[in-house]
Amino acid sequence: MKRIGIVICQIFEDELLEVIESFPEIDKILIYDNDASKEFQKIVSESICSQRYRIVRELCSTKFLKREESLEAILYMMPLALHVDPALIKKEVGFAAKELEKHVDSLVLFFGLCGNSLGDIKTLMKDNKIRVPTLILKDSDNEIVDDCICALIGSRKEYIKTINEEPGTWFMSYGWAKYWKDLSHETVGSFDVDKMKLVFDRAGYTRIVVVDLDFGDKLTYHERCKEFSEIFNLPISYKKGNINLLKETLQKGIEEVLDG
Repeated sequence: MKRIGIVICQIFEDELLEVIESFPEIDKILIYDNDASKEFQKIVSESICSQRYRIVRELCSTKFLKREESLEAILYMMPLALHVDPALIKKEVGFAAKELEKHVDSLVLFFGLCGNSLGDIKTLMKDNKIRVPTLILKDSDNEIVDDCICALIGSRKEYIKTINEEPGTWFMSYGWAKYWKDLSHETVGSFDVDKMKLVFDRAGYTRIVVVDLDFGDKLTYHERCKEFSEIFNLPISYKKGNINLLKETLQKGIEEVLDG
């Protein structure tokens, strides 16, 4: 019986569901029950048969988290609020990895550099005394992606190219379209459109690039993006995206576990 651990940002909820459904060989999905995973638990309950997932209330002891299937994945979701405190991202990702380590054979971090918050991943794992093999999102040039948007666009080169076309670019993904109002609470202390407009003006944003993905509730997604565009008076353009990097990274993790 093998088990892989996934540490993932809340921003990737919709993408995570699509990725998981692409791997029928994962017999059971264990979801660690914290505030950040509440919405994903709801999504899963509406999309996946109840026999295939389980909610895990604590990670203290392996005694209460015995392996039951040939291949299991345990998910530890990180809160979106970490985006406003880069130093905290590094600390909390390290903590989550340590919490999962005793329960898994390998780890996959569905993270990028996040504004260089994570730094050298080998050092981060060493500092937290993580001994199981660990993978992080890397593009075809073997470079760690900058962030979640970079992962969905596919490479650092394409990401940088898009930004260089117009430096004042704000990107939208499923997660950002869903949670930008929540991020407002963390950024300016409340959902205050006027304060957020001031933040955007000072940052010099001039357009929105919507990452166009071929799954999920695209109608609601585009409506949310349109609302954002109208509030901040920013034009929208679209860029094709995919979840190939997420799938490839998880595939490598699964192969490593099964071959180990």
